[in-house]
Amino acid sequence: MKPLEIKQMGYVTDDIEASALAWVETMGAGPFFILPAMSFQSWTYHGEPQRMTLDIAFGQVGDMMIELIRPNGSWPNVYGNSMPKGCVPHHHGILVADVEAGARSLGREAVTRAELSAETELRYFDCRDQTGLFLELITDNEESRGFFATAIEATENWDGKSSPVRQISAGES
Repeated sequence: MKPLEIKQMGYVTDDIEASALAWVETMGAGPFFILPAMSFQSWTYHGEPQRMTLDIAFGQVGDMMIELIRPNGSWPNVYGNSMPKGCVPHHHGILVADVEAGARSLGREAVTRAELSAETELRYFDCRDQTGLFLELITDNEESRGFFATAIEATENWDGKSSPVRQISAGES
């Protein structure tokens, strides 16, 4: 099996802005972009449709994207049985050319399947028994690469102090 490249560390948090600022202050990450109420064309949990939107913040630390997630939907869900206190590790995010082939190579069923658009899918797999976290496979395409590029480009041109947390809308990412 070809090694998978972890592009993102995902965390679940009850306070997006406080967690983003903590990453800025502690690790020098950022700037962070907050995208409220991100919606999906479809979302399932253990094969059943589920209503879910996510408030997310994303920023870069070194070569790694940090994604902070505040789920807005019914519980339980892929993020747990209830909202955690603070900021807790959740998943490794990996871009793959073929999500279906990637899923087959893992040899397990997805806990959650979601479609961001007709071209971009993500699937979460419970790999905590092997890697300690969930694994998120994300379609590697222009849309998802643009999302990752936003964080990388912002870091390259950032002074490390000004506007460490920035609000954006879905069309801007």
